[in-house]
Amino acid sequence: MTDTESGGFRAYTRRRGRITNAQERGLGLFVERYEADAADVNRAAGHSRIGIEVGFGMGDALLEWPQNWEGQLFGIELYQPGIGSVCDALARQAITNVKVIDAPAQEVVQNLDDACIDEIRIFFPDPWPKKRHHKRRLIQPPFVADLARVLRPGGALRVATDWSPYADWIRGCVAGVDGLVIELDQIRAAFQGTSAAVGREATKFESRGERLGHDIHDLVYRRSVT
Repeated sequence: MTDTESGGFRAYTRRRGRITNAQERGLGLFVERYEADAADVNRAAGHSRIGIEVGFGMGDALLEWPQNWEGQLFGIELYQPGIGSVCDALARQAITNVKVIDAPAQEVVQNLDDACIDEIRIFFPDPWPKKRHHKRRLIQPPFVADLARVLRPGGALRVATDWSPYADWIRGCVAGVDGLVIELDQIRAAFQGTSAAVGREATKFESRGERLGHDIHDLVYRRSVT
C-alpha cells in the first residue's frame, strides 16, 4: 500500500504487484462473492460475533482464524495479490464466514458503529522505520481511538510486530487512548516459543522477522467494561 498527501487527508493507492494464476482467478471469479464494506460489518454485528483483521497481506492468519471463531470475520486489505489469493482460497476451502474489504482501514473503521466488534487483529504492519516516514504508520493515536470506539466492552485488540521501535510507538499510541487496558505485553526472542502461546497463528512476516533475528512483540488490549 502506498499513500500520498491530498488536501490534508491521506489518499491510498492499491498496489497491483505480480499476479499468479490463482490470484487472478480469485480476483476475476470470486471477489464479488466475498467482497464487503463497513455497512456489511454493521449489519452482521446485529446477530453475530465479529472479528476483523487489518492488513491481512497474503491471508495466512486470516484463513486459519475461522477454525477457532464462531461468528463472522472480515479482512481489510488493499494489496491486490493478497485479496486474490484469499478469495481463491475461500472458494477452494468452502469457507463461508470470511469477507474481504478492499478499502483503507481508517476509512472502514470510521464508518463502523460504536461497540460492534469483538476482536481486531493487526499483525506485523509495515513499521516505516525511517523517522520521516513515521506519519505513514497505520497505528496512530486517532486510529487507535477509533478502534477503541468500535470494540465491544471486553473486546480485544491484538497487535504483533517484529520491529522493537514500532512496538514502543504502539505502546505510546495506546497509552494516550481511554478505554483500552493492557492484558498482555510479551516479548520473545526469535524462534523461542510459538505464537500459539498468545492465541494467534504464525505469519510469513513473523517468520521473516525471526530469520533476521528480531524479537517478536505481542500486545493484547481489552476494551474496558466500565
